[in-house]
Amino acid sequence: MKKTNLPVHAIHQFIFQKNTTYNILSKYIIKRRVMKNKTTLFLVLTGMIAITIASLINNKINPQKLPIEKIGKQVVMESNGYSMTMDVEAFIPCVIMAQMSIDSPKEALKAQSVVVRTYILNKMINKHSINAKELGLPYVSYQQMSGNWYDKYKEENMLSGWGMFYTVSGLGKSRVFSKNFEGISNIMSKTKGKVMKNKGKIILPLFHNTSNGQTRDLSKILVDDYNYYKSVKCESDSKSENYLSVRFFTLKDFLEKLKARGIIIYKDKKELTNLKDMDISEFVSSFDVSSKDEEGYQIWLKIYDTKIEAGKFAKALNLNSTSMDIKEYEKGIRIETKGKGHGIGLSMDYARELAEKGKDWKEILKTFYDCSIVDY
Repeated sequence: MKKTNLPVHAIHQFIFQKNTTYNILSKYIIKRRVMKNKTTLFLVLTGMIAITIASLINNKINPQKLPIEKIGKQVVMESNGYSMTMDVEAFIPCVIMAQMSIDSPKEALKAQSVVVRTYILNKMINKHSINAKELGLPYVSYQQMSGNWYDKYKEENMLSGWGMFYTVSGLGKSRVFSKNFEGISNIMSKTKGKVMKNKGKIILPLFHNTSNGQTRDLSKILVDDYNYYKSVKCESDSKSENYLSVRFFTLKDFLEKLKARGIIIYKDKKELTNLKDMDISEFVSSFDVSSKDEEGYQIWLKIYDTKIEAGKFAKALNLNSTSMDIKEYEKGIRIETKGKGHGIGLSMDYARELAEKGKDWKEILKTFYDCSIVDY
């Protein structure tokens, strides 16, 4: 092969041109990559912003615009200085979802919707609107309801592909709410406008979480206006996690909690204050718990000279029920309660049991109340 001898300066020029071309190409490629990355980043950020805005819009719930038929009476909810007015029908799910799961048997949810509607309308006989606090019912806002449903969804679906996407994007919250609310709306539509009456009047359908094994017949302790409550054996309630509760108190703690609720214990017409020399056995033996109804719920109890209504006693000590057994225990007081709630009317635990056994919502309601079910 014939060799070509190039001058040194030509070789340097060739190398310089080659390096320059390489540098230009490198800078071009890098510039393209940067521009591509910036474009990608811009698109990602734009997408995230769009998703966030959509999420905020979708997650904002206006009860006035929910697809629920109205009956024309209003409930006012107040929270943190703000108030919101909604139709009674829109408020009913707020009460139900404060006490029951969306996964509860449908017939039990239907029964509870009629109970809540009847209860509210009984309280509003001559009123067009009422403050939610006057009803004395637990309730959640639609935002809280949506949050509770979403938390449950995340817990159950976090590891799935869609679950991860909806969790990260925030869009899942509106999707879960829409799905669950469609379910509760269908349930509400099945009992639309239905209330319970006895002798032509809307009843006051009290209800509770769990009985002590039997619900209470109020006709034997109150006037005839409440003779529509049935005493029902609720065998499965004893299997509920709410059924049995035990609390322990020192004598000092026991008396302080009662006094904080305005219940003062008197002995020989003097307030019981000298606890230092008090014998706990003597103190517990002073309890008169003979005043009970046939179902085993305490009506009154007496400690030395002080007579106490059982409901106030239970509330002061944060007890689950007035079906109670009080004993001395290790220089203190042991109180065992059965059931959760006052034991009057529908037991929600037993209503679920009846629904699971195939009872429909009307049969469930007539199990607990002597009533006719009619349109409002």
